[in-house]
Amino acid sequence: MSKKSAREQLRAERARQAAQAKRRENLMRIGVAVVVAVVIVAIAVVVQWQRSKVDTTAAYPEGVVAPYKPTSKGDPTPVGGKAGGQGDGVGFGKAGAPVVVEMFEDFACPHCRDFESDAEKTLNQQVEAGKARVIYYPLTLPGFGRPTELAANAFGCAVNAGKAREMHDALYANYSQSWTNSQLVELGKGIGLTSGSFRSCVNGDQFADWVKAVDETGTKRGVQGTPTVFVNGKQLDPGDTSGTGLKLAIDSAAAKTNKQ
Repeated sequence: MSKKSAREQLRAERARQAAQAKRRENLMRIGVAVVVAVVIVAIAVVVQWQRSKVDTTAAYPEGVVAPYKPTSKGDPTPVGGKAGGQGDGVGFGKAGAPVVVEMFEDFACPHCRDFESDAEKTLNQQVEAGKARVIYYPLTLPGFGRPTELAANAFGCAVNAGKAREMHDALYANYSQSWTNSQLVELGKGIGLTSGSFRSCVNGDQFADWVKAVDETGTKRGVQGTPTVFVNGKQLDPGDTSGTGLKLAIDSAAAKTNKQ
């Protein structure tokens, strides 16, 4: 073998070894990057879990009621009058009404505002006649961010102060997607909530865990958007979320109970 050929082979071998070393270095960098990424994702998941974790022993408004429950499998008549707990909604109307209307709404949801505007008169008539009881679940959809969480908490504060219906109606009458606590305190003043305890409740996010728990209730019930309405446990077709559709559903449900 000539000296030239030997030198060429040596250079080729060195180039091969250098390429292998470069590949090992690149693989090691990729491996480290993957491990770092996995660790970051894991930390983010844990942090989010901690943030969303509900303290089941935390405070919830005094006006919450138990969800709809039929008397038996063959009798859809609601079992009424039971107090609720963490994650339950706020009830309006006669506890022994033959129909329970459960409404999952978001105070920042424009469709909920429109539905309330269309169905409010019908719903009020049914409640005042003792035909229906309404349970409101204030959901907080992620797309609406922090303002809707503040609104839901303020609603809980109003519930605790005996002004649930007034606050509910005021939040939709003054519809906003950018509520601040100071604005919510001012809104409360307009319906007679002028106490320091209401202000402290709003500013202190007193019912934050209840708000999270209500969201969990919505998830467990299969709620995928707002407004979602159940009439004696049966979900109202999204295409029928109107005053007329709600009235028909209430009439149909009442006809199937033993409390007409």
